[in-house]
Order: sequence, then structure tokens, then C-alpha cells
Amino acid sequence: MIVKNEYPILEYSTDRKAIINPDREDFKTDREGRNQGEGGFRRFPRLCLVTFFEEVLAGAIERYGGEKIGTYVSEMKDFHVYRLTVNGTEICAVQAVVASGSIAMMTEMLYGCGVEVIVCCGGCGVLDDIPEGDVIIPVRALRDEGASYKYLPPARFIELQAGPIESFRKVLERHGIPYIECATWSTDGFYRETQEMVAYRKEEGCRVVEMECATMAAIANFRGKTFGQLLYSGDILIGAAEDYDDRNWNNNVSARERLFALALEALCRL
Repeated sequence: MIVKNEYPILEYSTDRKAIINPDREDFKTDREGRNQGEGGFRRFPRLCLVTFFEEVLAGAIERYGGEKIGTYVSEMKDFHVYRLTVNGTEICAVQAVVASGSIAMMTEMLYGCGVEVIVCCGGCGVLDDIPEGDVIIPVRALRDEGASYKYLPPARFIELQAGPIESFRKVLERHGIPYIECATWSTDGFYRETQEMVAYRKEEGCRVVEMECATMAAIANFRGKTFGQLLYSGDILIGAAEDYDDRNWNNNVSARERLFALALEALCRL
């Protein structure tokens, strides 16, 4: 059934089966059309770390002897999926694509290939005076992006699942690392984060902004899977446009390495 609306983005289909589904066997091949593994498709481990930190992922692949087990093929580049064994726990890991539409397709592929639990780690902009590199656990996401509306009926926020949040808390507390729990603003409009919009989102309780969390949370809920996200504070979006400070956040290697290790530890607990 189609739930109709004046605005197309808010229209929702209750039919759970699509024309193209992510678990189709003919999708489970590499770029050259070969099956992923001898004797047919090689299922991914149930635990998956999705990270935006390409250089940190490369180090982990080398450190843990990662084995390529699949590929998410896009027009940008091939994003390889690697199997790693971390302290006796088998996981898979992949570099994330950016923005809601792209991450929706990657998330679907991972779940369609046997993943049951995804932990995502990345950076975010901050809407408050939060120090650079601080650890943030999103507990709800404002759905100001597009893809989540294809999976769940319209709503302003989506609540993130309690299991991953509790896993993050335990790991962070075990290491004595302070953290912030807050709502995140998931937006497709990277260049539309205006001063008045930032103030409006802050009034709604959002303290950080990123582009993927609401989408990944919606897909997990729709598919009956598990998802959680861990972030570190990057650029700061308070003040006038001329005062914008990116704080060189993309080169904050220590924050990225620390967050990756924390996310990996939390994932292995799930």
C-alpha cells in the first residue's frame, strides 16, 4: 500500500519486497562477475565495522591480516570488504561512502550479504562549543535527509538502538574516556547549514551534525538488524560564516585512530 502525501519525499510504501532486493544472488559477485569465494558466494561475518577513516582501516587490515571477501562497487570507486579476526572475534570492515543515498545502498548490501550488526564510526560537525576530538554517542537522529523516508513512515526523529549505545558506554567507561550523548542532525544539505538553521536544530536538542546516521538507523530497524554509531567532534558550526573553523578535523589522526579502536571493541561485544 502507498501512504500518499502532498510531498513525494513523505510518501511511503508498506510493501516490504522491492523489484530489486539486496540479497539477490546475482549481486553477490565481484566486479568481474565472479562468485565471492569457492563454491559460490562467501557470506560476510555477522559483525561489521563501517568507517569513514580510510587510512586507519588500511592500518587495521595490515595489523590483523585482513582478507578481501567482497566489494561494494560504485561509480566513485570499489569499496572492498575485508574479513578480520580481532582477539578471536571474526568481523568484516569496509570504508564508508558519504551521504544518505550512497550509505543506504552500502548498508543494504552488507545486510543482504549476511551482516547482522553494523557499528559505524566517523566525524561530525558540532553545533555547540565541544572540544575537538571529543567522543560522541548519538542516541537519536533528526531525519533531515532523504533515504530514511523510503524505509520508515515519516517522523521527525529516529531513536537509536539501546544495545549498541550500552556497548559504547561500557567500552568508554572501561577506558576512562569522557563522552557526550546527544541527538544528531542527519542532513543531505552540506552547503545549507545556515546560521539560522544551526540555531533551530540546537533548539530541537541537536548538538552535532552529520549525513548518514538517520539513514543507517532506519534501514537497520526496517530489516530487523542492529546498528549503532560513534562519532568524534570535528569542525565547529557556531558563529558567523566568516568565523567558520574546520579545525583541520580530517587530519586529526589521533582522534580517528582512537575512535576506530573504541568502535571495534564495542562491536566485538555485540
